Amino acid sequence: MTSPEQRNFKEIERLEALLVELRASPGTARETEAIREIGFEIAIAVREVGAMLVNVGWEQSYAEQTSRDEPVP
Repeated sequence: MTSPEQRNFKEIERLEALLVELRASPGTARETEAIREIGFEIAIAVREVGAMLVNVGWEQSYAEQTSRDEPVP
């Protein structure tokens, strides 16, 4: 099973490959719209990865702070 981060990175790579392929050939209006849509999907995937990293960082700092506040037996 892959982690959410790995799935997002794979999706970003797939979308970037599609973007390169679409940009390589002269496009129609429909292809231009497809390029724009792929760009939006990449932006969303990147935002999701960033949000996950922020959550992990917050959880680690919270756990560290909590462990410092606990009395030593």
